[in-house]
Amino acid sequence: MAYQVLSLKWRPQTFKEVVGQEHVTHTLTNAFKKDRVAQAYLFTGPRGVGKTTTARLVSKALNCLKTPGDFCNSCSNCMEITDGRNMDVLEIDGASNRGIDEIRNLREMIQYTPMNAQYKIFIIDEVHMLTTQAFNALLRTLEEPPKHGKFILATTDIQKVPATIISRCQRFDFNRITSSNIIDHVGTILDAENVSIDDESVKALAAKADGSMRDALSILDQLIAYCGDKITFDDSTVVMGLIPHDTFFNVTKALKAKDAKSIVQLLHETRMLGISAGEMAIGFNKHIRNLLLASVPGALEIYDLNLELKERYELVSKEWDRRNLLRIAGILTDMEAKIHRAAQPYILLEMMCLKLLEMDSTVSLENLLKQLKPSSQSGGNDTSAVSQPSVPYEKDSQESVFVHKAQEETEDKKPPEELAAAPEEGVKSQKGEVGNESDPESGNSISLEEVQSVWGEITKEVSASRPSIGTILDHCMVNKVHGKVLEVVMTGQPKFNLNLLEKNKNLIEVQVEKSIEKSVILRFKIDEKGESISTDSTKNTEEQNKNNAPQKDQTLLQIIERFDGEIIT
Repeated sequence: MAYQVLSLKWRPQTFKEVVGQEHVTHTLTNAFKKDRVAQAYLFTGPRGVGKTTTARLVSKALNCLKTPGDFCNSCSNCMEITDGRNMDVLEIDGASNRGIDEIRNLREMIQYTPMNAQYKIFIIDEVHMLTTQAFNALLRTLEEPPKHGKFILATTDIQKVPATIISRCQRFDFNRITSSNIIDHVGTILDAENVSIDDESVKALAAKADGSMRDALSILDQLIAYCGDKITFDDSTVVMGLIPHDTFFNVTKALKAKDAKSIVQLLHETRMLGISAGEMAIGFNKHIRNLLLASVPGALEIYDLNLELKERYELVSKEWDRRNLLRIAGILTDMEAKIHRAAQPYILLEMMCLKLLEMDSTVSLENLLKQLKPSSQSGGNDTSAVSQPSVPYEKDSQESVFVHKAQEETEDKKPPEELAAAPEEGVKSQKGEVGNESDPESGNSISLEEVQSVWGEITKEVSASRPSIGTILDHCMVNKVHGKVLEVVMTGQPKFNLNLLEKNKNLIEVQVEKSIEKSVILRFKIDEKGESISTDSTKNTEEQNKNNAPQKDQTLLQIIERFDGEIIT
């Protein structure tokens, strides 16, 4: 006798043997007991969960010669239906018989009374494959078949079945079979087959089956053929193409250490083992999911993981910020949708991993503001750290703007020879160099042409470290030179940018001194013409926005400074 595969050998022969679909079998059993059988049934659900099997059991229950409704599996009709050779139960493949001509033949056949049974039953598998014309031809017969006619439709894609068909049937949705049900059923079969298997292998088999009992039994056939009477996890890994957990742990370890070489090596080794990029991406996403759940007390208990693996996940999860794991999971989920359509899926996977290496750590806005507040309350004028991008604004930044403006108005009234000496006190407080200033009349004088010739280079160097400041300097030019004091005029820019220049004054001075190799003091002004034009054109707007939040809100100013931003109006 030819070998019979496990999925056929262990096909359920009673409603009680159907695994994981109690809501369907219980309803059908009660319908037979109360004689409330519908003229048509529609079974929908994933592959391998028992739709066609249940359709055959319904046929037995309808046509059993001994006990209709509670079939015996021993009469001629029951045995013929089990073997698929009963003349009154016709199984039709919707993919092969999808046209209107086949449906017309079906309508003619159902008019004839059954030969040896009470009902003539038509089982149409994969019914969603029928054409629109075939569905329309089936409508009338499906709604009012002859008294001896019954229809059982099965599909894995209910979305393609017209609503007019669904409304004429009793619909039953078959669920994916749980891993625990698969594990129990596989254990029962292996006991009967005298085959031993370890717990890790059967859990991996259930996970690989993804809710399909037929897939689980097909995989089990492969394992028995490879391993014989004893199935081990190492052999299961080879047969099912599983990716070891160590691979994923090593990838996350390399990500944490920013070790690009190790990640590229791990992906290369995985590819050499014949594992697809899609499987690697799915497994990596599940690994990140497990790390996230490990950070939640008791969350991993609902998953089929051994104790050692759970402890390992809990230990590694402590090294990660949950928000970083969520960002990685989001990137992986987006990539899963693309990787199956990619021409070079492993290149896409490698680029994604290298992208993750460049990902910065997540910082919450709340914690960032907490770090900024102490600095904002210091009220000092120390600008020694201005060159660093993350330095916040001081608390009195607005007051300093107004004081600076008042000083400018006073200085405009002074003669040029007094202008150089005026800022001396402010320079001492900002630069912290009281005794380093040289007399303007000394040999260390600066010419206007000298500074203007290198201003473009200065702007370029500042832009390299502070792009937003460099953009403002593109609209500035050195207008006057008085000894060491350079007057820089800003045109066509809002007043807010003047404040940014003041806050980064030390950075700009350092770059100017580096370019001309002389000590300088910068003074920033807004061009009078540009200011008057701006004032005239936006007079009404400034009156309405007198208390504009970006100029008053210290927290917003701090955030803009930390992220090197600017307000776009």
